[in-house]
Order: sequence, then structure tokens, then C-alpha cells
Amino acid sequence: MRLLRKRAFVQLGAWRPALQAETTVLDLNPRSVTAWLLLMARALMGRRTLVWGHIHPQAGPSSKTALLRRGMRRIANGTISYTYRDAEKALSDLPGSPVWTAPNSLYRKQRILPAIDASLEPRDSVVYVGRFAPEKKVALLVEGFAVAAKSQPDMKLILIGGGSEESNLRQLASQLGVEEKVEFAGWIDELEGLKPYYGRAFCSASPGFAGLGLTQSLGFGIPMLVADAEPHSPEIELEVTGGVSYFSSDSKKELAEALHTKWEERYRLPDALLSDYTKVRYSAEAMARGLQAALEGRMLSDEDVR
Repeated sequence: MRLLRKRAFVQLGAWRPALQAETTVLDLNPRSVTAWLLLMARALMGRRTLVWGHIHPQAGPSSKTALLRRGMRRIANGTISYTYRDAEKALSDLPGSPVWTAPNSLYRKQRILPAIDASLEPRDSVVYVGRFAPEKKVALLVEGFAVAAKSQPDMKLILIGGGSEESNLRQLASQLGVEEKVEFAGWIDELEGLKPYYGRAFCSASPGFAGLGLTQSLGFGIPMLVADAEPHSPEIELEVTGGVSYFSSDSKKELAEALHTKWEERYRLPDALLSDYTKVRYSAEAMARGLQAALEGRMLSDEDVR
């Protein structure tokens, strides 16, 4: 149920088990009236409650809702963070309050492997996976690719996904004369279905904001080109791997130049170190490990994360 002109909401049902559980995990979302009520009720009852979510909102640590998030964390008995970088911020904000990391993850550890296509040498494609929506700026990728393809005619673009912008993107590719170089592969959710496309890729690209797809690309050992001034999701912390290369937001010229750079580096792929790093720290097992430790009230050591 939405309240205050959709600025807040109440979730109905299942309150009794949430109140009675030995440990309850609540959404770290100050817009949730339900989370606030359960958090305060359980504090009065002396029961252990954890909050799970983004440590700071997209507006940053100085925003009004950041103060509210910190208030929820003060009442709670600990925090579960989506990312390792956010966990460090949480510890800095509230020293002494325990923090665990349960990273957003897509795949089991054993399935995260470098993508190899033995039939294709060298790699020839840049890959985009996601929605075709205005905020994802897929049109910018088509435009930048068209510029890059003028001097690299063997370069191809694979767009995996769908959405409201698809017809416009097809028309744009035709207008720019690259329709035969742009493949619309449709929605593909399964790992095995995506692997052949990453096996052909010399990079992936995120012309809008980058998110969970970054863990997917790096898990395959494929670096990603990312626009530098976008409201990226916390998974952007994977830039520490060296697998993220930035270009100026909304600049098709810089995007084309970045594509040329990755084209020249394509013989080095897949990058096994990128894949291994993602496997260890961003697998489903890593996420489960953090959640289990939080529920048990046990802090993980550095060895647990390796």
C-alpha cells in the first residue's frame, strides 16, 4: 500500500512470524513504514534484527534519506551490505556495529568460467545485455559502434535483450548503414545461452548505468566499457579488477575510441583473472556465505572470502 503520494509504503501480511523469529532481516529502506514498525517493535522486545540493503542512496551520504538509513542501522543489531565497498562505508559510518557482505550474485561458483569460442579467432563483437530503455542509452552504443566500424569493418555489435526502444534501435542501425553488423539476439536469460555470445566478444558495454551485468561480463572474463558519469549500481566496485574502462558519458566519439582500444586487445581474452576474481567474490555461494554468517552472528575472516 502506497502512502504520502508514493513516498512511503506499507507491506501487509506475515507480521507475526517477522515479530516472533529469533533473527529477522528487514529491508534497509527508509520509505518502508513496515520496516520501521517491525524494527522498533523488535527492539522493544529485545529480539535480534538485521537490515539488508544499500548503505547510502544514489544521492549520496549527505542526502536526507542517508540519515534515515543510518537511523535504521542504529536501531538494528547489524547490517548486511550488497557490496564489499559499501560494507567498508557502513563500518566507517557506525563503528562497532557489525556488518556482513552478501554480494548481489547471478550464478553458482562452479558455473562462472571464462567464455571461449574455439571456432572464432579472433573475437569480433561488442556485446550489450539488458533492457532497451532510454536510461540505458543503447542508441549511444549503436552510434559509437557505427563510428568505430568505419575503420574496423570486421567489428560487430550484439544486442541481447529487448524493450520499448527496439524498433528505434533497428531504424537507427539502418540509418547509420550498420544494420548488417548489428545482431538483435532477443532476451537470453540462461547462462549457457549467453556463453557463445561472450565467447565472440572482445568487450561488453554499458552506455547508461552499469549494474549486475558487470558481474556477468567479468565472470566470463570479458572487460566492460562504462560511461563515467552515470548513477551506477554498487557493483561498479568491480572496477578494482581493472576490467572496467571508462569513456565520457554521452560521447559517441570517446565510446568509438574505447571500442578501438579494446579491439586491439582482443587477443588477450578471455581474462582468467577477471573470471576467477568474480567467481570467488560474486558467486551465489559468496552471497549465501555472507547471509549465513549474518544469521549466525559470526564474522567472516579474510580466508572465508577467498
